[in-house]
Amino acid sequence: MDWEQAVAAAHVVAAVSALLAGVAVVFLPKGTRTHRVIGTAYVLALVLVNVAALSLHRESVFGVFHWLAVASLVTLLVGLSPLLVGKRSPRVIATHAFCMTWSYVGLAAAGCGQLAVADGHDLAAWVVPVVIGAVLSIGGVVIFGKVPSILDRLLAE
Repeated sequence: MDWEQAVAAAHVVAAVSALLAGVAVVFLPKGTRTHRVIGTAYVLALVLVNVAALSLHRESVFGVFHWLAVASLVTLLVGLSPLLVGKRSPRVIATHAFCMTWSYVGLAAAGCGQLAVADGHDLAAWVVPVVIGAVLSIGGVVIFGKVPSILDRLLAE
């Protein structure tokens, strides 16, 4: 196994780990020690996914998956930085909730986009962006439909 194959394998293992940890965080109570521990595992796995994605290149092209990795890292940074410096205002908690759920939807979108091209067939150039856009759109509907009510309940406690 060469270096690129090792990075690709780590990328896949980290992506599956992030998907599993992320779904656990979504369904567990928020703000608990368990939420923070599994959330930390999610973030570490997602950082590894993104660093590996940025390291993998076909024909030295910076493509859609690289841009998604950059967007994911920015989303993580925005979602975590206020919490890491100790601020817990309602606005900070809302920013965290939206950014972290978007990071998960972005991970799912990138995974679905990757699966669309993984079968080895030459697909039309529009297939991957359409798959990614569809997952992001569905995710956006779910996020804007569910996160506000979860925040209302959480912040009312």
